[in-house]
Amino acid sequence: MPIPQPPRAVTFDCWSTLISDTSWETTMLHRQQSLVEIAGRRGVEISAERSKQLIEAAWEQHMISWRAGGVFGATGAADWILGQLGIPAVSPNGASPEAEVAAEIALAIESATSGVGTYVLDGAVDAINAVRDAGIATALVCDVGFTPARFVRGFLGDHDIKLDHYFFSDEVGTPKPYPPIFEAALAATGAEACDAVHIGDLKRTDIAGARRAGMGSIRYTGIHDDTWSEADSVGEEADAVMHHWAELNGILGLDR
Repeated sequence: MPIPQPPRAVTFDCWSTLISDTSWETTMLHRQQSLVEIAGRRGVEISAERSKQLIEAAWEQHMISWRAGGVFGATGAADWILGQLGIPAVSPNGASPEAEVAAEIALAIESATSGVGTYVLDGAVDAINAVRDAGIATALVCDVGFTPARFVRGFLGDHDIKLDHYFFSDEVGTPKPYPPIFEAALAATGAEACDAVHIGDLKRTDIAGARRAGMGSIRYTGIHDDTWSEADSVGEEADAVMHHWAELNGILGLDR
């Protein structure tokens, strides 16, 4: 569909669109090291290699859930890992030491990105500010993985990224491309879908979700050109493809 010129609302993806991990590999390493330490304190000795396998396999479980419309997150990962180690996540009587271990592992997984850091993509803040200065409503429509909304909000604040509304899959209860998260953003902005545009990096989630909602779509390729995962690089192309945030004003008709 043609992109409204200008739109009444613009929604933004977060990861690999506005911000990114400083080092995904280092973040995963922190999670692996934390698991070894936590398990060791509880009398369960696991090797660094076993921890690496567990964290990576838990991430794959998250991806399976995400693609099916579920919200797995760090809590799901912690429970799954304990099950692999033969430790019940919750004791038969309700809980206790086992539940405490699950909570400790979940927190270590969630907070790892904070220890490594994130960076804002070049031009993103200026582009958002230009949209808001034009009187256009803005909202974040963000799928979270192992790093939940409460941490992501902090990262956005660290980078001085300000939007009018924020919607996260772990809070809404459904990820992209499913309608609820887009519908919530549209309701908050007060815009009709045909007058709104979503910007994100993945065809399967961002572009397909925007299309289902009846919104215009822009695919951002500043970090990768939708090639990091074959399973998520499928679907129709966006209404526009943007390689740098400096192109946004022209795409939205804000330069006229």
